[in-house]
This record gives sequence, structure tokens and C-alpha cells, in this order.
Amino acid sequence: MAGISGLKFVEDVIFVYTMRMVENRRGMFRRAFSAASMFGFGWAGTASHKDQFAAGSEVKLPNIHVIRPEVAQKNDVLVSRKIVNELDRTKLNIRLYQYETCPFCCKVRAYLDYHGFSYEIVEVNPVTRSQIKFSTDYKKVPIVRVNDEVSLTESSLVISQLATLLIRPDRDMKEVLSMYPSVESTDDKGKPVLAHPNKYFVMQERSGTVAEMAAAKEEREWREWVDSHFIHLISPNVYRSWNESLETFRWFQEVGDWHRTFPSWERCLAVYAGAAAMWGLSKRLKKRHNIDDEREAMRSACDKWMAAVGPTRKFMGGDRPNLADLSLYGAMQSFYGCAAFKECCSTGPIAEWYARMKAAVDRREGAHLLAARK
Repeated sequence: MAGISGLKFVEDVIFVYTMRMVENRRGMFRRAFSAASMFGFGWAGTASHKDQFAAGSEVKLPNIHVIRPEVAQKNDVLVSRKIVNELDRTKLNIRLYQYETCPFCCKVRAYLDYHGFSYEIVEVNPVTRSQIKFSTDYKKVPIVRVNDEVSLTESSLVISQLATLLIRPDRDMKEVLSMYPSVESTDDKGKPVLAHPNKYFVMQERSGTVAEMAAAKEEREWREWVDSHFIHLISPNVYRSWNESLETFRWFQEVGDWHRTFPSWERCLAVYAGAAAMWGLSKRLKKRHNIDDEREAMRSACDKWMAAVGPTRKFMGGDRPNLADLSLYGAMQSFYGCAAFKECCSTGPIAEWYARMKAAVDRREGAHLLAARK
């Protein structure tokens, strides 16, 4: 017991010291606060899963390798890990700048993994954001760099652009980007922003059948539901108390591999300042989104999703996941390790759907599209 008490004392001292640092570094605190608001919870597995499945599977699994560099290359940042698929011949050289447990980043990873892309991951420090200093105008994550030339931003827009590229082998990335024009708009605070009205659209080469257009419309509507509703339920659930908030950020530190990528003082600041900021923010988020009981709201959202999928479909996309499936799965991956997931998503139809999604993503069952693109 003495060891436990001693550890608790040390943690309390660190917390007090950290909060004093925060008071003296309000600019850095605001950055930690902003970064924390992007976080969800969890781990989107990217290690090789090939050996977990029995021989004779109908799905030909790509040979996925995961490399974890120990040092940064000259004049470059440290890459957290590299996911390499020998079947990916697109030569896109994708690099994802992310927070490991940000639901928007988890959505992008779910898409990349399901389709078997080769890509690099750079974990961004939520306090300093030094890894994305190249991006002078845009300081959010995820940022996807293609061939170190083009930056793709906004998770749903990124997914639509990459999905269009996959099904349009006659088009290059520059041509695909021209299909998604931006328009000047304002956000809910009245600040000027650039919006992409068709960010949920995958730009098909031809018009589909009536059934195909109806399926595409359903996919778009539920992708938007994930962004506008489901993701807003995550923070009030995982930060609803100080203990739960601190537990969440300690998990961030573990799954984000912060001990390898960030110095100790930055880890300490991110954990304690982030937990304190999000604990306070979660109360305001509940009020802003009219949430009375955060757990019940999460259960209700899961029930609504499963009602839409229905009893005869494996996924919203039918026998295979569509982009709405991947979006919700990615968002759920961001908090799968916390109490909210265990209480709301680990039993019943949503748990069965989640298990099917995890198997499909782990097996890279969408890699056939990537292999077909030369």
C-alpha cells in the first residue's frame, strides 16, 4: 500500500505542477485544449493480422507489414509507424498526420486499412503541434499528405477524394481534387471558412441505376450523421468525470506511443492539462448538444444505426461495408477501450456489427479495388 500511496502522491504533485505550468503558458494550454477536443478514444489496429485467419479463406489477404522506425530521417519528423502493402502500386506515398485517438483520424485510418493502402503515420504532439509546422493555415488533424506535395484535410472530404481516386483509374489526384471545389462560408461562430458542398459525394464516372443512387444517398446521409451527431456523443461519455477523463488521457498516452515520440514534460502536460480541459468542456458539450444522459444517448444512437441497417443486411452497404460503415466503425474505434464502449456498445446487435466490421478492416477486404488500380 505504501508504494501505491507514494505513486498517488507523485501524481498529485505532478498534477499541481502541471496546472501551474498551464497558468504560465496559456497559449500552450489553449493548444492542448484544442487538440484534446479532437480526441475520442482507442486504437485502430494496423499490425499484421494475416496469421489470425485460417487458410482457405475466400478473401485473398494482402501481405501487410508494419515498421516502427526508431529515429527520424534527416530533416524529417519521426514516423510512428509505416504500414506497407505489397499490392499497393498507386505510388501515392501517403502520410497521415494524426492523433491516435481522434475519431476523425480513426475514420481515415479505417478507410485506409480496409482498402489496404500503404501509408505512414506521424503522431502529432497535441501541445506543440511541431510535426505539422509545414501547414501554416490549417492546424487541425487529420492531414493527409500525398507525395509530399498535396495536403488533404477534413476526414470525410479526404475519404471521398480517395474513394473517387480508387474507382476512377483514369484520373490522377490533381484531377480528383478539382472535382471538390471549395466555397466561402461561415462556421457556427460566424468565422469565415472554406466549405466543400459535395464532400460526402463519391464522383462516379457514370450515373447509376435507381437502386444504386438510392444506396449512395443513404450512404451520404449516414456519413453526415456520424459527423454531426454520433461523434458529438463521444466526449461527454469519455470525459464525464475527472477520474474517467484522466483514465482516458492515460490511455491516449499508451496507445499513441507518446513515450517514444514526445519528451516526458510534454507527455505530462498533455495528459493532465488535456484531462482537466476536457472534463470541464464535456459539461458544456452536453448542454450544447442537448444531452441529458450521455450513456443513454450513446445507446440510442447505436440502436438507431442498427435499425437503419436492418435484420437482413450485414452492413449498411449490404454484404460489404460502405463508407458509412467505415465512418461509424472508425468513430467507435476511437473509444473502444473505455467504460462508455463497454457499457453501450459491447453487447447486442451493435456488438455483432462491430465484430463484423473489425474482421473486414483487419482482413483488408476492400483491397481488391486497390490491387486493380495500377
